[in-house]
Amino acid sequence: MPTAQEQLIQLEAALRRRFFALLPKVQTPERSGWTEEQHDTDRLSRALAAYALVGLCEIDDAVAVGAVTDGKNDGGIDALFLDRTENRVVIVQSKFKRGGAGPGQDEVLKTINGIKTLQERRFGEFNKAIQDRLDEIEEALDTAGVRIDVVLTFLGESIGTHATADLNALKVDINRLSPRMTWELAGLSRVHGWLIGEQTPVTVDVEVVLENWAAITSPRKAVYGQISAAALAELVQTHGKPLFERNIRHYLGSVGVNVAIERTVRGRPGEFFYLNNGLTAVAEMITQAAGTGARCVFGLKNVSIVNGAQTAGAVANGAISSDISPDAKVLLTVIEIGTESNDFGLEVTRARNHQNVVRGVDFAALDPNQERLRQELALAGVTYHYRPSAEARARREDAFTLEEAAVALACLSSPVIHSRAIRSSTRRTKPNAVDLVITAKKEIGRLWEQDGANYAQIFPSDLSGLRVCRAIRVYRFIDAILAATERSETEYPRRMFFRHARYFVMAFVAHRVPNVIERHELSLPPADQTLLSQCTNEMSELIYAKSQPLLASKGYLSIFRNLTDSQPLADGVLDQLAQQDAAAKAAIAALAAAAPPSQT
Repeated sequence: MPTAQEQLIQLEAALRRRFFALLPKVQTPERSGWTEEQHDTDRLSRALAAYALVGLCEIDDAVAVGAVTDGKNDGGIDALFLDRTENRVVIVQSKFKRGGAGPGQDEVLKTINGIKTLQERRFGEFNKAIQDRLDEIEEALDTAGVRIDVVLTFLGESIGTHATADLNALKVDINRLSPRMTWELAGLSRVHGWLIGEQTPVTVDVEVVLENWAAITSPRKAVYGQISAAALAELVQTHGKPLFERNIRHYLGSVGVNVAIERTVRGRPGEFFYLNNGLTAVAEMITQAAGTGARCVFGLKNVSIVNGAQTAGAVANGAISSDISPDAKVLLTVIEIGTESNDFGLEVTRARNHQNVVRGVDFAALDPNQERLRQELALAGVTYHYRPSAEARARREDAFTLEEAAVALACLSSPVIHSRAIRSSTRRTKPNAVDLVITAKKEIGRLWEQDGANYAQIFPSDLSGLRVCRAIRVYRFIDAILAATERSETEYPRRMFFRHARYFVMAFVAHRVPNVIERHELSLPPADQTLLSQCTNEMSELIYAKSQPLLASKGYLSIFRNLTDSQPLADGVLDQLAQQDAAAKAAIAALAAAAPPSQT
C-alpha cells in the first residue's frame, strides 16, 4: 500500500494531468510578484478544490473547474457548487501544503465569514467568480431544505481544535431550527481513495440467450449451452475488457491461433461449435427467465469470462469486417460463485486455463496486488499491463508490463550481499540481489511464478505503484546506457560483457546509490540521470576489471548465469568498493585535520 508521501505524489500527478489544462496560471495585479513555484502551488490548490467536487458530487472535471471561485475577495470560498441531485450547496476551502498542514483558525474564520456574507446577500463584497454564480446561489438561498455542506480539503488528516470549535459553532447557529449545515474534512487519504475508486473495474451484468442448454445445481449452480457467435461478439464490443476482469489474459490480437478462429467463424460457421473448445464464465448470480430447453434467457450478475478470451476476442474482431452467420455457435459454461467465493473463482480460472498452453506470467494476473498496482499507477497516467494483451506489446514511455516490472525490481530492489554476510546471517529481510539477477539471466520465468520464492520477494504486498514506476524508469535509463556502450565497443570481450552483465551492473548501481533508486518521485530529473550515468560507468568498469581472471575458462554468458562465478565476483567488487570508501574517508579526515582552526 502507498505511504502518505506516495499518495501525495500520485495525487499531484493526477491533478496536474487532469486539471492544469483547464486551470491556467492566473495573472492578476496582486499576483504579479509571485514566483513560478507560488503560481504552481496556487494551481494545485485550485485543482484540489475542483477534484473535491468531483469526488463529493460525482461531476466531471470540466464542470468542477467551472465551480472554482478561488482568488482575491473569495470570502474563503475556493469552490462553490449547487448539487441539485442532493439538494445541497457544497462550499470548498482547499489548501495544497505538502507538509500536510490543514487550514488554520484564521483561514477557517475567513470561510465562516464568507458563508455569513452569502446568507446576508452582500454579494458585492465577492469577486467576479462568485458573482457569476449568483443565479445558483440565490436559487439555493431561496429553496427550503437546501443543505450547506462545508468541505475542507488538504493534504493532512486533521485540523486544530480552535478551527474545529469555530465550525461547530457555525453549525449550531445555522441548525437552530432544523439540520441545514454540515462540515467535513477531505484529507489526503480520503481524496486518494476517490482516485483509487475511479480505477476500480466496473461490474458487468448481462442477459444471454443459451440454446440447447442444461444445468446442474449441486454442489454449485452452473448452466451450459450454445451462445451465438454474433451475440458473443456484441457482448465483447459492448463491455470490452471489464468482461474479462477475472481472466489471466486479455485478447492478444490477430496472432497465431486467433487468426484461425476468425477464419473459421466467418468461413465455416456451421462447424465452429465442433472446432472450438468453448468459453467458461463465472458470475455472482445466475437467474433464469421463462423458456424451454431449446432456448432460454439467463441473467448473469457480475459476470466475467475466465477462459476463452482469445475465442471471444477473435469472434468480435471477425464481426468487425463482416456479419457473422447465425449458424456460428459456441459452447458457454457459466458457474455461479456467489459474492463470498472469490477463492473458488480463482480456482476455476486457474483450473480451466491449465488445460491450455499458458505461461507463469499469465497466472500472476490472479494476484489482487497486481490490480492494486495498476490502479495506483493509473492515477499518475501510467498504464500497467499485468495481463498479456495486444496493447501490452507496444512499448511506450507511459506504459510497461508485469514482465518488465519483475526484471526491474529484481535488479534494483535488493542489496548486494557478501558471501561472508550470507554465511553469518541467520535472518535476512531482503534477498541477495545476486541471486535475483542470476535468475533473471538464466531462468527469467521464475521471477513471476506465483508459487515460487522470487515472486513474493519482488512483489511484496506492501509494494507501491510509485516504487514500481520508479524502478522501471531507472531500469530503462541504465539499460539504454549499457546497450549504447555495447554497440560502441569494438573489442569482442567488452561487447559481450556489456551484453550479458547488464543485470549484474544494475544491481551494483542500486547498491551504491539506493537513495536515487528509492526516491519518492515518478520522473528522473537531470541530477538523478547524471548520478546514475556516472555510477553506471564506474560500476561497469570496476566489474569488468574484476571479471578478467574468469575469462580464462568461460565466457560472460556463462559467468552471469551461474552463482558459482557471480557470487565470488560480487564479493571481489564489494571488497574493492569497501577499500575505496575507506581510503576516501581517510583522505577527508586528513584534510579536516590539516585545516587551520577557524577564527571566532
